[in-house]
Amino acid sequence: MKKAIIISAFALFGVVFSSCNNKNSEDINLNVVENQAAIKFDNDVLDFHTINDGEKVTGSFKFKNTGKYDLVISDVSANCGCTVADYPHGAVKPGEEGLISVTYDSKGSRGMKVQKLVTVLSNTNPPRTVLKIMADVR
Repeated sequence: MKKAIIISAFALFGVVFSSCNNKNSEDINLNVVENQAAIKFDNDVLDFHTINDGEKVTGSFKFKNTGKYDLVISDVSANCGCTVADYPHGAVKPGEEGLISVTYDSKGSRGMKVQKLVTVLSNTNPPRTVLKIMADVR
């Protein structure tokens, strides 16, 4: 009797989960992607060209929310402490533009061609965008 109940329970469990339609989950996933913000940068590389050792240089990455919903940037970080970023902390409406400013401190980089990465986290798909700054430090 116990064996019959266990078999019936597993059969019912199987019917319930097999009745789930994968098409619905695909529609939901597609809907989530379509209902996100989208970020488009004018350029994803900022080249400071030749700078002097110890010089601090600042530049900006201009972007636009090309999606249908508010863009929210949750974090902008660089791969080293020599680069600091500033970004909009509020929502960027669809169609609006914004700037991510970066300051690079070249102290101790004499004779190097530097490439630093700046990672932007936001409510976009994909949620991570990687930007690059470059400089030839003399």
